[in-house]
Amino acid sequence: MILRNIKTDFRKILSGYGFYLCIIFTCLLCFAAYIYEDGVTGNKYSVFRSLLTFDRQFMLDDTMFCSFEVVRNGAGNWLFLFVPIIASFAFVPLVCDEHEAKSVRFEVFRTNRFCYYTSRFMTGCLCGGLAVMIGFIIFVLVVHALFPSINAYSPELQTQYKEMMAAIHIQISGTHYIQTIMVKVGGMFLYGMFWAAPIMMMTALIRNKYLVMCIPFFIKYGINQTCEKIRWRMLEDPEKVSTWLRRMTAFLDPDQLTDLAGSGSQIGEVLLYHGLLVLFFYIVYLVVQSRRVDCGE
Repeated sequence: MILRNIKTDFRKILSGYGFYLCIIFTCLLCFAAYIYEDGVTGNKYSVFRSLLTFDRQFMLDDTMFCSFEVVRNGAGNWLFLFVPIIASFAFVPLVCDEHEAKSVRFEVFRTNRFCYYTSRFMTGCLCGGLAVMIGFIIFVLVVHALFPSINAYSPELQTQYKEMMAAIHIQISGTHYIQTIMVKVGGMFLYGMFWAAPIMMMTALIRNKYLVMCIPFFIKYGINQTCEKIRWRMLEDPEKVSTWLRRMTAFLDPDQLTDLAGSGSQIGEVLLYHGLLVLFFYIVYLVVQSRRVDCGE
């Protein structure tokens, strides 16, 4: 019954434009990410601007322009900022509009509250994850077509870059390259799925779709700024930052899932932490929805 409800919800989503807009915006935000900074002028260059400004020979003199490094840096900056809105836009307006129209009761009566709301929560999370992942896959394919691969660089630059990646637990030699890219793509799916979860929880508390999408956005921004200040303090005066605070900052970082390949031995802890948070959001969502007197609310 839950699977049937998920299938029905996905038909609604795919018949609208929201899901496809999320994919497009994910891809565009990846291309807007900064990947290079001029050491002389201090100017920062996005993926778009780099393609328009630099020729291939210039790119082959700096591994910052290799396709793998562009993919790594593309999942950042603007995408990190707007992912709560992107992960929710495909499904949240539909959910809120149906509740406003009081049409939910007709679907609940055909199943039961547990199945209906569980399928809704799962659909929202899957939809957010898929939108972010598909947009990122398109970005990866375009980047590999337009930027030089690491194998196109001189042997010295290749060795330096691979050693630099190995220092942060990322292997890109041989078959490891495809595996690392797949882990990155999988992390983007989990990233979108994770940020869709608190937004789905918000739909049980608030019916205004704009507030539902924007409140998690501001919460994430606040967490990001807090983590960033702690990191700056760690760089300025490492002795004043306790080991406990360092570890807490690593776990509280809302963008951990985008760099699973670089998490090393902590990947299990990262997945467990985010999985428990999603479970918490689901329980709150289910409890609130189940306690409503009117099924159409």
